[in-house]
Amino acid sequence: MQASAATVSSPQPARRDPIAELIAPSPRVLAIQRALADFGYGQIKPTGNFDAATRVAIEKFERDRKLPVTGQISERFVRELSAMTGRPLE
Repeated sequence: MQASAATVSSPQPARRDPIAELIAPSPRVLAIQRALADFGYGQIKPTGNFDAATRVAIEKFERDRKLPVTGQISERFVRELSAMTGRPLE
């Protein structure tokens, strides 16, 4: 009796991990952190992850620029920071 052909399994497609996506470094956050650090808005380690130091630096920038203090990355904040640095933050 002949052995049946071995079943060849195809690799499973990579599963999407929503948690990993949430904690993965963001190029935009990294650019913002670098700009804030370059212009003296705190001892920020550019990691690409939004953290407390980044929030505090954003709040300081917002106060200095007479913006509403939110500590968040908003489109208005990005426009103001980009205008100040003279470079896009993407």
